Amino acid sequence: MPILVIIGDNITNKESNIFGVELWRVNKLRAQQFVDTINRHGGHARLINLPDIGIHGNTHFAFTDKNNQQIATLVTDYLHQQRLDMTGPQFTLRDMH
Repeated sequence: MPILVIIGDNITNKESNIFGVELWRVNKLRAQQFVDTINRHGGHARLINLPDIGIHGNTHFAFTDKNNQQIATLVTDYLHQQRLDMTGPQFTLRDMH
């Protein structure tokens, strides 16, 4: 099962004495480690750092941000690329139970 992890912006790469800032920096590192581990063991995981693809202004609640339709399109496109959007012949009505 493919896994998609999405990270918003305003996460520093520098260590910080501020708890919340450091928490998100470490969370981002752990997310990358998670994706790398899944892929190393034959899985399929992807981490999308939104600023890396030109999407800015997102919090850790990307689906509630003002650009939520842009994020929904990103996820929809990923599901389609992975053939998980129920449009392909591999899905039947039985699969919806």
